[in-house]
Amino acid sequence: MVLTGSAERECQSNGVWSGSEPICRQSYSYDFPEDVASALDTSLTNLLGATNPTQNLLTNHENATGTNTYEVLIRVYSMMQSQMDRLGMETSAWKEIRHTIILLTDGKSNMGDSPKKAVTRIRELLSIEQNRDDYLDIYAIGVGKLDVDWKELNELGSKKDGERHAFILQDAKALQQIFEHMLDVSKLTDTICGVGNMSANASDQERTPWQVTFKPKSKETCQGSLISDQWVLTAAHCFHDIQMEDHHLWRVNVGDPTSQHGKEFLVEDVIIAPGFNVHAKRKQGISEFYADDIALLKLSRKVKMSTHARPICLPCTVGANMALRRSPGSTCKDHETELLSQQKVPAHFVALNGNRLNINLRTGPEWTRCIQAVSQNKNIFPSLTNVSEVVTDQFLCSGMEEEDDNPCKGESGGAVFLERRYRFFQVGLVSWGLFDPCHGSSNKNLRKKPPRGVLPRDFHISLFRLQPWLRQHLDGVLDFLPL
Repeated sequence: MVLTGSAERECQSNGVWSGSEPICRQSYSYDFPEDVASALDTSLTNLLGATNPTQNLLTNHENATGTNTYEVLIRVYSMMQSQMDRLGMETSAWKEIRHTIILLTDGKSNMGDSPKKAVTRIRELLSIEQNRDDYLDIYAIGVGKLDVDWKELNELGSKKDGERHAFILQDAKALQQIFEHMLDVSKLTDTICGVGNMSANASDQERTPWQVTFKPKSKETCQGSLISDQWVLTAAHCFHDIQMEDHHLWRVNVGDPTSQHGKEFLVEDVIIAPGFNVHAKRKQGISEFYADDIALLKLSRKVKMSTHARPICLPCTVGANMALRRSPGSTCKDHETELLSQQKVPAHFVALNGNRLNINLRTGPEWTRCIQAVSQNKNIFPSLTNVSEVVTDQFLCSGMEEEDDNPCKGESGGAVFLERRYRFFQVGLVSWGLFDPCHGSSNKNLRKKPPRGVLPRDFHISLFRLQPWLRQHLDGVLDFLPL
């Protein structure tokens, strides 16, 4: 038997073992293509979907006899060295590049120096340490029934928490099956959540492919986010004062509505949080109250996944956990800590014209400062004495800084999202605000600045606070982590 996996593992402060789990293998045993594809789904798809490589580098030994793995890896090292020299080793353009090496071999190294030495040089060049472990993935795949060296493959493959990077396949057909599965995005609706194309020539919809729009009434449009291949998350107030039985007449635009990639979907079902009642506190002099401002739309048919239509990652789900590269034992609280641990968290929402705009979410003492503007706005809340009567802990707050963009009325229900590890995670949805930058303007692309004396603030329903409701209605649609 051959022992594969990490030779040494450390019990980390988060209670999770470092490295990859040791496995005993027969010397002449093979991995099934479906098992390899599953293992690669958790790691390689993070790179396939989320990065935009500026250069594809390919090297092979063509028809040369023998296997000199060291020489191949040294060529890759030289390519990386040239790229670093060109970009500058201290620049973010170099430091932020994710590097992936897929090493395919039909045998064991029988020429040249030890390939492990080349891997060491590559790791040193890229400054790969524990906090930069994500910046290099080496996949070592032995193919064929020759004397493939398990030990060598194991030494060359990366060792990452909960992931495998070394495999042996029976033949080239098995290898083909794996990558056909990997590149078929229609089969990867769970594992490719939160993937947006960030390349310079990408369209707005490709950058935020989860963004949808709909118009359930004759007033304003509303926005929403695709969270699976058939469900849309949006705001409950989009359905205020309308005939719910007419929902079968509504149209949801998924994908780019101005191109062949855009499609209209009918609505099969609408689920509105039962606690939502905009007039709940009218007797207290509060004309509008937006607690529980959340709703779900079930589309009449499934959306075919593409670069223009993909779900965003919802925190506290298995899909988001994989995208964050957290251990399988993570909890919803862990996600909240990772995504909203700072008192000022950069985030985004999508404008009516498709542009991605910027806000800063406030937490902790900064949240308390942010919400005070509500009690100071006597036009909207003339007799308010306690701001918590209007702003509950369900709301995230933004708009304190001049560079913060403010959502317009027709952007309600849209995702409030963050970028982590080149993936996007929805932490809230646009609910209400003290200032509408599009008010009175026929041009929705023209946003006005607030007049002097007006403190703009925007409030977004936190998905962490509405977990029980989300789990009640999306059980079986999404796999949730423990709270």
